[in-house]
Amino acid sequence: MMRRLFVAAVLLAAGPAIAKDAAFDRPTYAGAYEPQGVDERGLWMQFDEHERGFRDSPLVVRDEALTRYVKGVLCKAVGEDRCDATRVYVVQDKNFNASMAPNGLMIVHTGLLARVYSEAELATILGHEFAHFELRHSLNGFKKRRGGTDILAWLSLSGAAFGQSTAAAQMAVVTGVFSFNRDQEREADFLSASYIRASSYPLRASIVWKRLMEEEDALREERKQRKVRRATPGATDTHPTDMQRFAYFSELEAQPSALDGDDGAAAYRDATARVLPTLFDSLVKSNEFAGVDYVIQTRGSTLGWDGLLLYARGELYRLRGNPRDLMTARQLYEEAIATGTAPAEAWRGAGLTAIRGGDSAAGRSALTEYLTRMPTASDAAAMKILLEN
Repeated sequence: MMRRLFVAAVLLAAGPAIAKDAAFDRPTYAGAYEPQGVDERGLWMQFDEHERGFRDSPLVVRDEALTRYVKGVLCKAVGEDRCDATRVYVVQDKNFNASMAPNGLMIVHTGLLARVYSEAELATILGHEFAHFELRHSLNGFKKRRGGTDILAWLSLSGAAFGQSTAAAQMAVVTGVFSFNRDQEREADFLSASYIRASSYPLRASIVWKRLMEEEDALREERKQRKVRRATPGATDTHPTDMQRFAYFSELEAQPSALDGDDGAAAYRDATARVLPTLFDSLVKSNEFAGVDYVIQTRGSTLGWDGLLLYARGELYRLRGNPRDLMTARQLYEEAIATGTAPAEAWRGAGLTAIRGGDSAAGRSALTEYLTRMPTASDAAAMKILLEN
């Protein structure tokens, strides 16, 4: 089964129409892999030690309900038997990313959770990471990278000994390692698709990669850079391009029954609404205004606007701080407050932008309301000073 999935993935990369016979059966699960030999046991010990330290990291989001929800989506996608082998951690990071170590440690970034808008979309990404785990890509990659490094070191030493250039041979080794990784990424994509097709979710993957391309376009346009959408990866790229993934997932989604089932968009909206400040905090504070604004607006248009999301967009504009941005931020804070679902910080934002805009009376009123709602806020003393002046 794994072999057929891999062949289908490789053929699809060459020509999408070939993939119509790709299998979607969820393969029989052989159970969690046990390390074999001294090298593997040593690697497991390293990851176990890393996980023990990682649990106490300030980057880990301490929200048991959120972590339980994310793992629940994974379990629905890959099955309870597979899911038992995983331990999920949500970390505060702006990037669209998730990863899984050979020992079952899965890390999910808040930047990923901010950019997907249904359980089905999230399930596809988490299923991809679990596919790497099940196919032992991380373990095999460790072995191959170590072997490649050994070969590169040997080539360098031999070239120095004989006074010969080994650049071409070294490049061939490097290219081989990266090409191997791209094949693994495609294989994981297709196994993830088989997980989803065997679950209650519809396959919703192409839209994720389409939005990532549009986010990159928005950021490049803001920075006055040329838009780049590559159909094929470069020699040292470790992943298929976003355009490739959009194309082959679109082909898979066009197959009969691929889109059947509830995508869980409403459930995802409800589960993540209360933690929007956590999901968007690192994004809003990044120096990627246009890309982040695209992400916020896309969530709003897809799942609906509420006070927390409007507040996040207000913060994005306030932190950039151009004169027009402050006017826009004040309007967004006021819209957030009007929904009845705004956080207390929306009154702080409204107060600060009103004062900066010369409307002291409105600013003082908003800051007073903020302190009433959050009397023990970390910046309460600073706000009181503003009110006294």
